[in-house]
Amino acid sequence: MRRQLAGLLLVVIATACGSDSSVAPNDSGDQNTSHATLEQALSELTLPVLAAAGGSVTTTIPVGLALGTGRCAYTAASQSFVCPPATASGVTIKQSFTLLTASGAKQSAFDYSTTASVKANTSVAGTIVEDGATLTIDSQQELTLSGLLAGPHALDGTSTTRLSGTFFGDAPIDVQITGSISSLVLPPNTAVGAQVWPTAGTIVVASSGTFADLPPFTSRLTLTFNGTSTVTLTITENGFSQTCQHDLAKPGLPACA
Repeated sequence: MRRQLAGLLLVVIATACGSDSSVAPNDSGDQNTSHATLEQALSELTLPVLAAAGGSVTTTIPVGLALGTGRCAYTAASQSFVCPPATASGVTIKQSFTLLTASGAKQSAFDYSTTASVKANTSVAGTIVEDGATLTIDSQQELTLSGLLAGPHALDGTSTTRLSGTFFGDAPIDVQITGSISSLVLPPNTAVGAQVWPTAGTIVVASSGTFADLPPFTSRLTLTFNGTSTVTLTITENGFSQTCQHDLAKPGLPACA
């Protein structure tokens, strides 16, 4: 069960981090000479940690709903753009995003010359009943994309997820998942349709809890990016660690020492 969850986390993270030219940081392909548009910035907020948490439970959670001013209206009370809630399979997703200047001041509209970063907040809550499982999920994430003015674009963020309920009708589960994204640098695209990978940064997903009558477990997955599709994956489970190399562009299991 624990290894299955770890594998699902890895697959979903790979899907979230690999992007194509449709989400390029700017039209010229050079973040240092061209500013991003709001649509381009929002498209880069792919919420990889939340996707990892949701993907480890069920593929029916529609994480990563499109952010945009067409769907999300500015609210003066919060000084943020608040999106209408979306509900599917018993789970409700709430999203909002905030535009910030270099000094951290909130903005009511995107400004090509002064909007320095975008902060997105997402919550996922509800109960899923599927294939003999009843799972309650409560998840919160905050993700910030910076570097919009001069580049490079970088993602930072944190998330927490609590999963509780039963599998197979009577096997109890109670799991806490925390995630973090640290200085995940997104390169500019150089060719239409090209696959791009973060040039630096890490994604960490840590989990702990209990499942059925098994002993309590703890695990930690750390992915370190270097600009290629091959990442270093460090897995620590119940005090034992191993380091692996995994090519996110290819199917298959990581190659571990």
